[in-house]
Order: sequence, then structure tokens, then C-alpha cells
Amino acid sequence: MEEQKDISQQALSAEAVRQLNLCLGLSVASLVLGILAVAMSIMLVGILFGIIGLILGIIYLGKRNPLGRNIAVWGLSLSIVGIAASVVFGCLFVLMPYLAYKQMNIGSESAGALEEWIGRESPDFTVTDLQGKEITLSNFKGKRVILDFWATWCPPCRKEIPHFIKLRENIGDDALFIIGISSESSGVLKKFVKANKINYPIASATDLPEPYSKISSIPTTLFIDRSGIIQKVAVGGHDYSSLFTYATLSDYVVPNEPNTAQ
Repeated sequence: MEEQKDISQQALSAEAVRQLNLCLGLSVASLVLGILAVAMSIMLVGILFGIIGLILGIIYLGKRNPLGRNIAVWGLSLSIVGIAASVVFGCLFVLMPYLAYKQMNIGSESAGALEEWIGRESPDFTVTDLQGKEITLSNFKGKRVILDFWATWCPPCRKEIPHFIKLRENIGDDALFIIGISSESSGVLKKFVKANKINYPIASATDLPEPYSKISSIPTTLFIDRSGIIQKVAVGGHDYSSLFTYATLSDYVVPNEPNTAQ
């Protein structure tokens, strides 16, 4: 009898150890999968790791074993975070092409509306630059003018900044005037101008006449000839060579009329 009792106790002990190992394995697996779910969420495969980690964590908690409980709770939490992050990234991957397509359409519509102004006199306006100096567009007749509508948070806008700086250095002040116009606050613009050593005037302005008020895509750059006529509209980012070409175009002439400007 005693021998059978010892065998029974040994069997119970072995089963207990097996259950403990199983619970500990479930909790550790849940934690590892939760970590993988978070780490791989940006590649969407994280949602698979998260679901498996969540299932293992729930199975562990169903056994009501205190061994490894904290590990399992962490695994469950990370799995949920990984699943949520994967869903967010998945939505972004789906939405990004749509938003890009929509932005392209907006840019095309904006370009189309602005191109109607090519060959027309640029409406006058006055803005105050970051140094407090008033700038009136009509005062620059006799020079070519570049109006760059941009923002500090816009990647293609930021990419064009060095090109405008180079234009300012390579074309004399008596021949070309450049001004950047943004709807952002003066404080934001001053920090950006200082950090990027911008060598041409920047202004914060929103209340401008048409066609400037109709600009819906940035960067948008207007090139105005020496007579104050809008002769080129460039929507989106451009390289230095293109900007230099636009900035040095001959003065606008009505189609089928000879160009006598030098």
C-alpha cells in the first residue's frame, strides 16, 4: 500500500511539474510574441504574432496558475499593443495612396486655376517680412520676381530652399527678387530661417488677393517678369536647373507677337 501511495505521489508531482512548465512556457511564449508583435507591427506581420500571443496569454490565465502571471500579463498587453499598432499601420498603408492621389488632384486643380493667370498682371499686395520691413510687390517692377508659397513642415518645400538660396547668390539683387510666403507664425518661420541661413525675405501672410488666395498645394512658385506679368507657375518641388531656367526667362510676350525684351 505504501509503495502504491509513493508511486501515486510521484505521479502527482510529475503532473504538477508538467503543469507548471506548461504555464511558464505559455506565459514566456505570450511575452515573446507580444514583443515581436510590437516590433513587427510596422510590417503588418505583427498582427499575426499579436493574435497568437493574445491566445496563449488567455489560455495561461484560464489555468489560474500564479507562476509566471506577471510575464503573461505583459505578454497580453504587448500583444494587444502590437495588434492595435498593426491595424493603425495597415490603415495608413491603405490611406496613403488615396491621400497622395487626392493631393495630386488638388495640385492639378490648383495649377490649372493658376495657369489661367499666365500672361496677366500679377495683383499687387503688401506683406511684412520677418525683419518688420513692408514689401509691396509692385515696387519690384523692372526686376524678375519669384513668389514661393511654402511651409516649414512640407518636405518638397524644404528641399527647394537651398535652390532659392543658390539663386539669390548667383543672380544679382538688381535683377531678381525672391520672397517666400507661408501661413505659419513668425516665430516658427524665424527659427527655420536662422537654422537654414535663408538669404532672401520670408513673410507670414494669409490675407492675399487672387490668385494667391486660391493656392491649395505647396510648394507653388510664381515667376513674374520685369513688367509684372505672371509668366510661369510651378507646382511641386523642382530642381535648381529648372528654377534657374524659369527665373531667367525672357519677359512674357503675347503668343504670335515678337519679343523685343532683352
